[in-house]
Amino acid sequence: MKKRWIAMSLTAVCLAGVGYYSYPVSETDGSLPVIMATTGTIEKQAVAVGQIVPAHSVQIKSQIEGIVGEIYHQEGEKIEIGTPLFKIRPNPTPARLTQAMTELMSSEAELESSQIQRDNLKRLVVQEIVPENYGQYIEAKAKVKRAIADLQQKQQNLDLIRSGESSVGASKLTSTIFAPISGTILNLKVEVGEPIISTESSQSATEMMSLADMNDMIFKGSVSEHDAAQLHVGMPVTMTLAPYSEQELTGILQKVAVQSEKLNATSSNNNQSFDNGFEVEVGDIQFPEGITIRSGFSATAKITLKKAESVTTIPERALQFEGETPEVLVADESEQGFHTKPVKLGLSDGINVEVLSGLNDGDEIVDSSMMGAPNA
Repeated sequence: MKKRWIAMSLTAVCLAGVGYYSYPVSETDGSLPVIMATTGTIEKQAVAVGQIVPAHSVQIKSQIEGIVGEIYHQEGEKIEIGTPLFKIRPNPTPARLTQAMTELMSSEAELESSQIQRDNLKRLVVQEIVPENYGQYIEAKAKVKRAIADLQQKQQNLDLIRSGESSVGASKLTSTIFAPISGTILNLKVEVGEPIISTESSQSATEMMSLADMNDMIFKGSVSEHDAAQLHVGMPVTMTLAPYSEQELTGILQKVAVQSEKLNATSSNNNQSFDNGFEVEVGDIQFPEGITIRSGFSATAKITLKKAESVTTIPERALQFEGETPEVLVADESEQGFHTKPVKLGLSDGINVEVLSGLNDGDEIVDSSMMGAPNA
């Protein structure tokens, strides 16, 4: 019985060996991964990455140094031009207040002295001791006018230091800050009681608020210097916003920077390269109804540089190169199953490439990316 089982096992092994050598695997039966040349459209595009921002925005700063006394509106509110935004409460140092009061008293004394001198000369004119056009009399009258103007200026300065309110003729000086444009409050950067630096200071003035017209939004981004050379104002643009990636927006290229302000870094195959980034602006953006747009949304803009329609195309991965000459692999009945054929290429979008000559629509070629390095 044992010998019988051994004989049956040996017979099964022999049959398996015969079957293996009689039916080779699919890799040697002549079937190769093939793809077909098709008719399509190739577009070469410049890609800009940036943000959606208001076309017109302003930073609100105070002309009067002091403390935030009142805040009339909050972030997100829509306001009209001339609307009160802040009330600034002056907070002068004792030295500055003392100096202003001293200067006012000095001006008062100067005015009083000038008036006495003028009145003395006026009596001489009335008594006809000196003529009315006497030089000293004319100068005394002018000196009084200058003293009055100086006194008014010193009084206004003291009023501003004390209360932040004063008047100059028909104009009223106030510590209330008004909206310079109509728009939406983007952010509020101060709180009541917080000290601020004015625009008159030698230091950087405190930004209190940003105000922008949210009805006029543009895209600001940067493109590679290789693409910037081919851009011009008026080109159509397609865009996608990060929060609404499924929707495509359209716009018009309105600005291409003349000078680069940014250095872009790109990495590939462990090598890092650099190129200058040029700022671009896209306007006339058509936003779909029903979506909320906020300043700072990330966006990607694509600008078509060249376009080839109804041309023969193949995937770039199917190409081989013999020196500078592009080639494709064409299946045949040879031992290795294919031969190389040179082709002339046109426009490429980085994935597919236009074939100018060497292939026609419907021709089949070997997908070399799926089979490793070919045999020579």
